[in-house]
Amino acid sequence: MNKKIENNLLPASVNLKEVLARLNSGVRGAVFIADVNHQVMGMFTDGDVRRALLNGASMHDLASKHMNREFVKGRAASPRIDNLALLNEKIRHVPVLDDDGRLVDMLSWTEMLNLPLMTPSLAGNELKYLNDCIVSGWISSQGGYVKKFEQSFADMHDGYSSMAVSSGTAALHLALKALGIRAGDEVIVPDLTFAATANVVVHCGAKPVCIDVDATTWTMDVTKIESSITDKTRAIIPVHLYGHPCDMDPVMDIARKYNLSVIEDCAEAQGSTYKGRMVGTIGDIGCFSFFSNKVITTGEGGMVMTRNNELAEQALLYRDHGMNRERRYWHDVAGFNYRMTNLQAAVGVAQLERLDQFISRRREIGRRYVQGLQGIPGLSMPPDLEWASTIYWIFSMLVDENQAGISRDSLISRLSECGIETRPFFYPLHVQQPFKQEGDFVVADRLSLQGISLPSGNDISDHDIDSVCAEIKKIINLKK
Repeated sequence: MNKKIENNLLPASVNLKEVLARLNSGVRGAVFIADVNHQVMGMFTDGDVRRALLNGASMHDLASKHMNREFVKGRAASPRIDNLALLNEKIRHVPVLDDDGRLVDMLSWTEMLNLPLMTPSLAGNELKYLNDCIVSGWISSQGGYVKKFEQSFADMHDGYSSMAVSSGTAALHLALKALGIRAGDEVIVPDLTFAATANVVVHCGAKPVCIDVDATTWTMDVTKIESSITDKTRAIIPVHLYGHPCDMDPVMDIARKYNLSVIEDCAEAQGSTYKGRMVGTIGDIGCFSFFSNKVITTGEGGMVMTRNNELAEQALLYRDHGMNRERRYWHDVAGFNYRMTNLQAAVGVAQLERLDQFISRRREIGRRYVQGLQGIPGLSMPPDLEWASTIYWIFSMLVDENQAGISRDSLISRLSECGIETRPFFYPLHVQQPFKQEGDFVVADRLSLQGISLPSGNDISDHDIDSVCAEIKKIINLKK
């Protein structure tokens, strides 16, 4: 047995004073009482000793009289990830026992890295502005923070009309409705994207036509757009995936040639630029998401942005039940309730105050990951082309099992055992039931199988990034 684990073991003959002394000697918060055959009978934490004393026990009482016999235990024969799953905020120490009940390891909640994929950064004026909403009573969509949020967002994007909505999905849906997309129409979308991009097309009664993505940018393969156009095609939705812009000039050239509308899905790329232009300002309409894992967040929320006044008016109409803006309770169309609340907008205003800081930090995170992982066999770093300024919304890379000696899914599992949360890439749309279609999607299929995203929140520390890199190196080197 490891000497370190032996320190956590005490014989049944010890008293409570000896248990307390051992707990105080630095044994990671727990000791275990074993019989003469070294089989674990019970355990103590500081709390167990305290409860025993409060219930009238003496420091000289036999420990075995007061030990916790109903403790959670792991099994040496079980996968480590299963034993780790036994830990939580209440169960902070789990002994791992062999088939004979002997201690072979101890897992501790405090030793786990517990590094989430993404957490919101809410250390600015969010609470102050929320309190202002509550004190004033303006908590629904009729409040000053909504207009302030929209105006601040517009000011950051060349003054484009900006309409705050309830989600990024609502933004995409409003964009399609404003453009008049309807049943029988077709909309070209990339095969590798979150389902919302295609869902909204279906909700309009139209058909999403998937095309493969580019192996270099991971975004829509612009060379495949023209061959996918039919007499039913009405729009193209390029997605700026994982923070890297799509190659927009060819998209716009094709759109002009065939009189098609372009909706930029910027959910994952706020702050990215394409040849010096902010994403969302290139197509006819730009759509953003403010879900809790995005660059800025309002919890849920989104923004529709356009330079076309007619489209802006249509989006506003559909956003608020289709109600005529000059004639209250008169509805020109069957609209939606896609409004953002004043509470959400208050958080958004506070978040925009730190947007430059967030974008700068995201790029630092991306560069540090690249530096820490570059050159490891089988790992491909995310795209960062010279005509783009990516924000590394969520740091994502590819794992080639043949070179790395480990599959993407196995790497995810091993990192989870270390307390590091990751996630795989999206499933291609063409294999999912609502969007199923035949075609050549070789790149999307490969990226979906090999792609992994690593912890990338605005507040992640350099130390945590280095820890993730170190664990990945260790896991892959062990496989060699």
